[in-house]
Amino acid sequence: MKDKTPTFRGQCTGAEPQAGPSHTDGVPLAEESVSSPSTERQPSQLPTRDRLDTSLRWTLAVDQGIGCLGLYTLLPVLGVLLASRTTTSGATYVGLGLFCYSASAGLSAMILNRWLSRLTYLRGMAGSMLLTAVAFGALAYVSSGPAMCALLAVAGLGVSSHYLVSRVLIAEELQTNLSRNRMYSMLQVAVNVAAAAGPFIGGFLIFIDARLLMAAVAACYVLAGAAVLLGVPAALRPAPVTSTWPISGATVRRSCTDPAFRRLLLIGATGAFVYGHFYSAIALFVAQDFAHTTLQGALIAGPALLIAVSQGAVTKVVARVLQQGWTPFAVLLAGALTFSVALFALGLGLPLLTGTIVGLSIFAVAEMVFAPMQSTAFAALDTASAFESFNLRQVCWTLGEALGTLAGGSLFLAAYRGGHQHAYWLVLATVVIVLTGGFAWNSRAATRGPQPLP
Repeated sequence: MKDKTPTFRGQCTGAEPQAGPSHTDGVPLAEESVSSPSTERQPSQLPTRDRLDTSLRWTLAVDQGIGCLGLYTLLPVLGVLLASRTTTSGATYVGLGLFCYSASAGLSAMILNRWLSRLTYLRGMAGSMLLTAVAFGALAYVSSGPAMCALLAVAGLGVSSHYLVSRVLIAEELQTNLSRNRMYSMLQVAVNVAAAAGPFIGGFLIFIDARLLMAAVAACYVLAGAAVLLGVPAALRPAPVTSTWPISGATVRRSCTDPAFRRLLLIGATGAFVYGHFYSAIALFVAQDFAHTTLQGALIAGPALLIAVSQGAVTKVVARVLQQGWTPFAVLLAGALTFSVALFALGLGLPLLTGTIVGLSIFAVAEMVFAPMQSTAFAALDTASAFESFNLRQVCWTLGEALGTLAGGSLFLAAYRGGHQHAYWLVLATVVIVLTGGFAWNSRAATRGPQPLP
C-alpha cells in the first residue's frame, strides 16, 4: 500500500523502546525508511540518558522562557520605539524595521546552516542569544533608519539560529514522538507565560526610558544564554550535515512528488495561516469592538494565560492518543479542525463578549494541540538531518503565517469596514474545514497509527 504517511523516525505506538531489527529508535515504523544508512541520523552518545533528558527539559524551558520574556517585552512596543527614534522617513523605517526583524527571525538561520551544524549545541545556543542581546541593546543608541533595520535583522538572526539549534537538539536527543511532544509542549508553556507577562513589562518600561527597556530586553537574552550552561553538555553536538543547501534538492523534489510529504507541508502551512490571524485580524477586531483598553489587553493576553495553565493537560491527552496509534499528522488535522471551530465561534453572531471569549479560548486549545505537534512531526521526518527538517518547518510556518497576517490585516479589515466581519470568519472556517477534510480523505491510512503493508 502506497502513500500512507510521511516516513517517521520515531513513530509512537505507546510501547517502550526495545532493541530489535524491525525497529527504528525502538518503535515500529509505518513504512520502511527510505534513507540510506549513510544519511540516517544517529543520536549523540548521552552521558546518562534519563538524567540528560530531565536536564534538557528544564534547561531549555528556562532558556526559552527568559528569552521570550525579552522578546514579548519588546514586540508590542517595537513600532512605538522605532517611530520615536527615527529622525527621517519615520513611517517607512518603522514598517521596514518590523519586516526586517520578522523575516530574519523566521528564515535567516538557513544562511548559516552548515556553520551552525559544526558548532556544539552549547556554543550555538549561547552564542545566538548573546548576538541577539548585543543587537537589541544597541538599538536604543541609534536613530538612523538603515542602522535600526540592520540591528533588527541581526537580532532576528540570533533568534532564528537559537530556535533552529534548540529544536534540532530536541529532535536528535529525544528519540520518540512522545518525549519530543512533551518537550515542545513544555516550551509552549514557557513561551506563553512570557507572552502574557512581557507586554505589561514593555508598556511600563517604554514610558520610563527606552534605554532601560532595551537594557532589560538585552539582559533577558544574556540570562537565557547563561541558562544553557546549566544543562547542556559542552561536548554535545549535532550530527554532521551532508547537504550544502539548507534544504537539499532531494527534499525539494520529494516535497513536490511525495503526496504524504506534501500533505504535511500543506497542513502545517494551513495552521500557520490561521495562527497568523491572531495578531492581525483578531487584534484589529478586539481593538475596534472593545473600547476599554484593559479589556482589550485581557482578551489578547487571555489565550497566552490559558495555554500557560492548560498546556500540560492537553499534552497528556495528546500523549494518550499517540499511544493509541495516532500519527503526528492525525493530531495536526485535529488541531486544524479545532482552529476552524474557533473561527466559527467568532462568526456565528453570538453576544460580542461571549463570542469573543469562546472563540479565543477554542483558538488557544487549537494552538496547544497544533504548535507542539508540528515541531514533533517535522522532527520525525526522514530527511538527511534534523537541521534540514527544521529548515523545512520554518519555511512552511513562515510562509503560512505571513500570508495569514497579510489576509488578516487587509482582507479582514476590508470586510470589517463593509460590515461583513462575521462572514469573513465563517468563510475562513469553511475553507479550513474543506482543506483539512481533503487532507484526511486523501490520507485515511495516515490518520491512524502504523498500518500493515499488503
